[in-house]
Amino acid sequence: MVRYRPWTEGDVARLRYMAERYPAELIAERLGRRLLEISIKAHDLRISLKPKFESGLDPGPAGMDDLMR
Repeated sequence: MVRYRPWTEGDVARLRYMAERYPAELIAERLGRRLLEISIKAHDLRISLKPKFESGLDPGPAGMDDLMR
């Protein structure tokens, strides 16, 4: 049985900081929570979990988007 762990102010602050910088899977791992919990909380707080490429993350090789379609 999975026990519910309430969100602390620190957890919410870390989620807000990491949300547009890192993938949701990594955030869940770092916060020690399931991906579903991260997604629900971000939705409740109206936080986007889509990483922005301007945030320092490497978008990958040029033209990769064309190959992924």
